[in-house]
Amino acid sequence: MNILCVYFQALRSLNSEIGKANYKLHFFTSELMHFLHEMLYYVLFEVIECSWVGLQQRINRATDLDEILEEHSKYLHVISVGCFVKASKKRESHLEVLYGSIINLVKLQTEFYANCFEELNARKKMTKAIADSESAGRFGVTTSQMLERDQERKTFQEKVATFCESLEKYSTIFGKAIGVFLLELNSSSDPNLQLFATRLDFNEYYKKRDESLSKPLTFEHMRMSNVMGHKEGRYSMHPIAPVAEFEYGHN
Repeated sequence: MNILCVYFQALRSLNSEIGKANYKLHFFTSELMHFLHEMLYYVLFEVIECSWVGLQQRINRATDLDEILEEHSKYLHVISVGCFVKASKKRESHLEVLYGSIINLVKLQTEFYANCFEELNARKKMTKAIADSESAGRFGVTTSQMLERDQERKTFQEKVATFCESLEKYSTIFGKAIGVFLLELNSSSDPNLQLFATRLDFNEYYKKRDESLSKPLTFEHMRMSNVMGHKEGRYSMHPIAPVAEFEYGHN
């Protein structure tokens, strides 16, 4: 997030053209960062640290090496399940989409800012060329130079528009995946997963976006969540296809 603030300051002169894109980017980046922070907290403290304390206690009570090895094997299994390494295929597909969205956003963001700085440098170069021309008594640049610069500026504006469209697609894909993931966590019998879901949606941001997350988690609801995979909806229980990489900025 800090680097985004630096970029924002450096590109302030382009704000009239990239302000909307920057706002969407900051908003979506904050959403992803919240997900990553909560996932990291859950894995480190709720899974690994708690399991490690239990492992130490059992090792201290062990009477031989075989018992120690057995307890360690159980520990590895527990944290593998808790960290979603050994998750169901459905949950794996949802996490793949969530992590894929993050990776693809990094690529998209890198290319977006590269285009922004390229345009900024081109404008500075044109301004300097005009100033140098005036100093030399030529007063301006040629028509061909102006036309070339106008075309470059138009191309840049098209890239910004394409970036906004791609960002909206990533946001929609991530929103659907996190919604299904939250529904699965809430429907789990594991209280730790339910608490994890509460932290992910602590301000009920996702709950307000879809009524399926507002339903009481009765046994009937949990059962129907798993069997009604045919029902269409933003957070339906269909397996989600991996995130496709959207092409951006290739003109």
